[in-house]
Amino acid sequence: MGVLWKQLLTPEVLTRGWHLARLDTRQDFSEDLYSTDVYGQDLRNLINETLKRIKTGTYQANPLFRMEVPKGSLAFRPGTVIPIHDRVVVSAIVLLLAPEIDKHLPDAVFSWRLKDPLPKTGPIFRETDITDLPFLKKKTIRVEVDPFEGWYRLWPQFDEVTRRLYQIEGYRYLATSDIAAYFENIQLPILRDQLLTFLPKEAELVNLLFHFLEAWAERTTDGRVHFRGIPQGNFVSSFLGNIFLLPLDQALLGIVKDGEIAYFRYMDDVRIFTKQREDARRALFLMARKLRELHLNVQTAKTKIYDESQGEISNLLIDPRVDRLSDLIGEIQTKHRGKAPPYKERRAIEAQLKVIAKADSPSGQKIIGARSALDGLTLRCFSRWVTAHLMIESDEYLGRLLAEISKSADYKLTRKLIASAKKFPKRRGIESEFLRLLSSGKIIFPYQEAECLRAVRYLSNVSLDTQDHAWRRLVDANQDRYLRMQAAYLLARTDLGRRKLRQLEKKFDDEPDSYVQAAMALLLVQRRENNQDIVRKLVFHPNSKVREIGKYFRTIKNDIEQAREALRHAFRPEIPWVLCDFVPLVHLMASSANQDIRSLLVDTLRDPRRNHPIGGLREILASIFTRTRESLKESSA
Repeated sequence: MGVLWKQLLTPEVLTRGWHLARLDTRQDFSEDLYSTDVYGQDLRNLINETLKRIKTGTYQANPLFRMEVPKGSLAFRPGTVIPIHDRVVVSAIVLLLAPEIDKHLPDAVFSWRLKDPLPKTGPIFRETDITDLPFLKKKTIRVEVDPFEGWYRLWPQFDEVTRRLYQIEGYRYLATSDIAAYFENIQLPILRDQLLTFLPKEAELVNLLFHFLEAWAERTTDGRVHFRGIPQGNFVSSFLGNIFLLPLDQALLGIVKDGEIAYFRYMDDVRIFTKQREDARRALFLMARKLRELHLNVQTAKTKIYDESQGEISNLLIDPRVDRLSDLIGEIQTKHRGKAPPYKERRAIEAQLKVIAKADSPSGQKIIGARSALDGLTLRCFSRWVTAHLMIESDEYLGRLLAEISKSADYKLTRKLIASAKKFPKRRGIESEFLRLLSSGKIIFPYQEAECLRAVRYLSNVSLDTQDHAWRRLVDANQDRYLRMQAAYLLARTDLGRRKLRQLEKKFDDEPDSYVQAAMALLLVQRRENNQDIVRKLVFHPNSKVREIGKYFRTIKNDIEQAREALRHAFRPEIPWVLCDFVPLVHLMASSANQDIRSLLVDTLRDPRRNHPIGGLREILASIFTRTRESLKESSA
C-alpha cells in the first residue's frame, strides 16, 4: 500500500480536497446553485461516507455535466463540470500527486508549478486545523491549501522570459503550432503509464483517479468507449494535461543548443526560438512526431515560423495596449486595494482607458471601432479593458461590451456581462439588449442565452417579458438543460404566483432531469400552504441530487444556527447581489415552524424591505416580512 494512498484515506486530506474543489467551482463553465452549500453544510458526514466507500471499493463516479461552450464567434468547446462529490476526491488526489510530479517537470515548463514553500499540512493553528471549517474565504484557501502558483504569476513570467529571447538575446525565429482538440484527445492509457512511471508504488491512487477518468470518457454514437479525453474546465484536468506533454518537453529540450535553440511551454502553448530557420523547421518536425506518438495532431494551418526581422514575432506576442492596461490595473490595485477611487481620479482613469480603446494595434483591430468580432490579443486586451473599468466602478464600457456580445458568443464576454450586472444592477440596458438579441435571432447558443439570463438575474428589476420568456424555457422539456436551470434561478427571485406554482409541481413530478428538478425546487418552496410537504417530497425523492437539496432546505428551515449564517451571508451589505440567489431560503424561513427562526427573519428584513440596493426585491421582502410578523403574532396569541 503506497504512502500517498494511506494519506488519501484520512479526513484531513479529503477536507483539503473539498476546499480546493470549492475554490475551483468559481471558474466552472456552468452554475449549479447551492451545490457547494449543500456539500459544505454536511461536510464531516459526507467526508466520512466518501472515505468508507473508497476503502471498501464501492465508490462510483457520477456523470459529468456536459454543455457546448461558445469559443469566439464561430466555434465551441465541449465544456464539462465535475459533480462536487467526485471533485472533492480527484482534487485530493491531485493535492497528493503534485509534489511528486512537479520535480519531473523541467524549468522550461511554466504552467501548473508548485509554490515554494508549499502550504504546510497538519494543524495551521495550535488548537485546531482551520481547514476543518466548511467555508473558508478564497484568500485563505489560496494561502493555506492551494499548492499551485496562480496563473497571474506564472503567465507573466512565461511571457517576460520568451520576450527577452528575441528582444535582447538575438533569437530571430519563433516556431509555433497548435494541438488539435488537445483535452479531447488525451489518451488515458498513455497518461496512466506516465503517472505509474513517476509513482510505481502508488497503483491504488492512480487506479482510483482513472476510475473517474475512464467513467467520464465520452462514448461514440454506437456506445463504444475509446478511453480518450479528460473533462475541460477544472484545475484537475489542467494539471493532468500539463503532465501529458512531458515527452514533448524532453524531446525538444534534447535538441536545445546553447545560444542557438530555446524552448518554453505554458500548457499547450509551445514556443521554440531559434537563430536559424533550419533549426526552427527541424524543431517543428520533431514536435509533430512526438505529438503523434502521444496520439495527438498539430493543426497544419496554425503551424508557422515567424521571422522577427519582419516584426512578425512582436506582432504575434506583443500588444502595447495589453502592457499599458496591465500597468494601469497594477496601479489601481496597489493604490486603492479593491475600493473605488474618488470621482476626479476615476474620470482621469476613464480618459486613459478611452485613449487605449481608440489606439491602433498590430492586428489592425481597435477596441472601439472594430467592425468584426474581436479575436487574439485584441480580445485579451478588451477583457482587461473591461476589468479596469469594473475595478474603478465605471460603467463607461458597458455599451461596447453589449455590442461585442451581439457579434460573438464567446463565453468570456457573457462572464463579463454577469460581473457587470452584479456591479451595476440599475443598468436596464443589459436586459433590453438581451431581449433585442433574442427577438433578432442572434443568440443561437443555448449556453449564451442561459448566461444572459444569469446576468439579468442580478439586475434591480426583471421585466415581465423576461419572466415570461424564462417560464416558457423552464417548462419546455425540449430545451437545453442549463438554459432551463438558469430560467428557474431567475424566476426564483420573483413572485411566481399560486397558479404557476401548482403547474410547476406537476411538471416537477414528471421531470426526468435531476439537475432541472433541483432548480425547480428553488421555486416550489415559494408555496406557503403545506410548505413542509414540499420539503418532505424533496427529502424523500428517489434521486440523490434532489434529496440533498431537500435535506439542505430542511436544515435551513429548522436549524437556527444554519438559518442565521445563511441570512448573514445573504444580506452582506458589501455584496448585495447575493440576495438574488438566496430568496428561496428566505421563503423557507418564513414557513418555518421554529418561532426563533421566524423572529430572526423578521429582525433581518426590517430594514432591507425598504432600502435594499436591489430595488426589485424590496416588494418581495416586504411581503415576506408582513406575513412572517403576522404568523408570530398568531403564535403568541
